[in-house]
Amino acid sequence: MVSPLIGLLTSIDPQRAVRRARSAVIVYALAAIAALCGAGFLIAAGFLYTARHMSPLVACLVFGLGFLLLALICVVVWQLSGPRRSRRREEERAKQLTSLAGAVAVSVLPTLARRAGVRSLVWPLAAMAAYAIYKENAGSDDTKPDED
Repeated sequence: MVSPLIGLLTSIDPQRAVRRARSAVIVYALAAIAALCGAGFLIAAGFLYTARHMSPLVACLVFGLGFLLLALICVVVWQLSGPRRSRRREEERAKQLTSLAGAVAVSVLPTLARRAGVRSLVWPLAAMAAYAIYKENAGSDDTKPDED
């Protein structure tokens, strides 16, 4: 009944996926460290330039206030985007649940078709499943023509 789903899930090679993910994490971590070092040197160069043209105290105040303002902007943007992120998580969870329910319904249909008393319910269930698939895919048409 659910064996096609289990077979699909077990056919994935988890060790290869873990190796690829580990390699990607290592490469991106090294790139991030290099980028942070580069950004640090650029900030230091900007500070030295500012300190040479102004006094060192003014340069420290300007850079300190600039970084505090940057931190405040980051926190405010994160707080303002919170409801949108939670709404997206709920929508994604609903899509996954719908897909799982559809897969289970399709895998259960042959079992229901074999039973004599339930045979009259097969076509309405199949129609409902087909409508659910149509409804799910109808809104995701990304090939809309451009309007000039």
